[in-house]
Amino acid sequence: MSNFDFGKFQAYIDEEHITDINYNGHEIWIDHIEKGRYKVSDVMSAHEVENFCYRFANYANKQFNYSYPILESETDTLRISLIHNSIAKSGYSISIRKTPPYLRLHTEELIASNYATKQLVEYLESKVKKRKNILISGLPGVGKTELLKYLTTFIVGRERVITIEDNLEIRYNVIHKDKDSVVLKINQNVDYRDAIKASLRQRVDWLLLSEVRGQEVVELLQAVSTGSSLISTIHAESAKLIPKRLLHMFPGNEIANEKIMYRIFETIDVGIHIESLISEAGIQRYIQEVVTYHIDEFDQFQTEVIYEHSKGMVKK
Repeated sequence: MSNFDFGKFQAYIDEEHITDINYNGHEIWIDHIEKGRYKVSDVMSAHEVENFCYRFANYANKQFNYSYPILESETDTLRISLIHNSIAKSGYSISIRKTPPYLRLHTEELIASNYATKQLVEYLESKVKKRKNILISGLPGVGKTELLKYLTTFIVGRERVITIEDNLEIRYNVIHKDKDSVVLKINQNVDYRDAIKASLRQRVDWLLLSEVRGQEVVELLQAVSTGSSLISTIHAESAKLIPKRLLHMFPGNEIANEKIMYRIFETIDVGIHIESLISEAGIQRYIQEVVTYHIDEFDQFQTEVIYEHSKGMVKK
């Protein structure tokens, strides 16, 4: 989409450290890796905004009007969402998220910026190389997918990776062009559950899901229990609460909660929680905690803290 004119949004798209551009009907807000979230001074007239929306709809070859008030589209580097003013009463809503096909996180910068300690990086590297199952939690915008992408650098080259996403953000096949990988993008005909089932017939070593969010958790745990390894993200308030979050995703009450929790603790090995601190100096993202899950000899569920941001490595 390099030949599409994004108008006043273009400068922000070109700025490497900007991750998100949002328009709320009268203001442009920016998410910046170093500066945090802030409003910019650029002003767009109602005509400019409407013109942009309809030009983009034509370019994407999608309908956007009263009957089709939501438009979702993506490119190799952007995910774009438009909401029509027929339902967005504050005015047209525009969201542009950058999904770069490269790594934003590197070991030296992680350590220098206090995102993680050297000992923690080495610990996480060892867990990936041992093919442990890892879930990354945190609120929207803290960089869960970026950490996922970083952890994939430790996957052994001979191991086959299948990514499953609704919007392409992991970019494993682009970042690791010499490694064996398959990219699956779900649609209205194939959902996450279908894609996970299909992956099991594709000699998969690693499943990389953009996010665990619903009933696909049933197939996911089953896939992992048969020998596939997992790295994914999840919305949870802490790493300690990841098992409970997974429990709530199970449909109905097909089996007792204790049996479901047993499967979760038996399957998921490591939980990582990311947080961010926004101040006048900018934004600092960091790993708040790392925990492991296991079942002890008395069949009790145990969550063990391995790392805390304020203390460092609690246990190796």
